[in-house]
Amino acid sequence: MKNLTRLFLVVGLVMLVVSCGRGNFSEKPPVHLNPNMDSQGKYKAQSESNFFVDGASMRTPVEGTVARGELREDDAYYLGKDANGEFLSKAPMDFTEDMVKRGKERYDIYCMACHGAKADGDGKILFYKYPIPPANFHDDRIKKLSDGHIYNAITEGWMNMPSLKAQVSVEDRWAIISYIRSIQQN
Repeated sequence: MKNLTRLFLVVGLVMLVVSCGRGNFSEKPPVHLNPNMDSQGKYKAQSESNFFVDGASMRTPVEGTVARGELREDDAYYLGKDANGEFLSKAPMDFTEDMVKRGKERYDIYCMACHGAKADGDGKILFYKYPIPPANFHDDRIKKLSDGHIYNAITEGWMNMPSLKAQVSVEDRWAIISYIRSIQQN
C-alpha cells in the first residue's frame, strides 16, 4: 500500500511538471486579448512625417485659436497694464488677508533667498557678491513703484532678477505684491 501511494505521488508529480511546459514553440507573438492602444501607430514629438507635405509630425494650431484656459483678455490682471499700455498704479483687485498670507508663502519660496526675510535686500544671495544687489522693498524708490511695475518685474525679470512667470502663477504674483505692500506699511 505504501509503495502504491508513492507510485501515484511520483506519477502525479511527473504529470504536474510535464503539464507546466508551454507545449509547442511558435514564432508568432502570443495573443493579445486587450490591446488598449499598446501597439498603435503614433509619432513622437518633433519627429519627421511622410504623411504631411511639410514633413513635420506636429501640426501648428489654426491661426487665432487659444488653448483651453489660456484666454487672457484682461490686460490689467494678466499684464499689470491699463488700456494705454501703462503700468497700473494699483492692483486690479483688493488685497485680502488671505491674499497677503498666500503672498507671504510665495515670497518665502521665490523671493526670500535674494530679497531677505525682512524684504530689505539682505538675502543669502549676497554671499555671491552680485554687482547689483537685490532690491530693498523698504527703500522709498521701491515704495513709489506702481503695482504694475512690480508685477512686470516678477513676470519679465529686472536687472539681475530672472523672469519668474514660469514658476509663479498670475494670481500668486499679485499675492506677492500684496505681501510686499503690507510689509512696506509696517
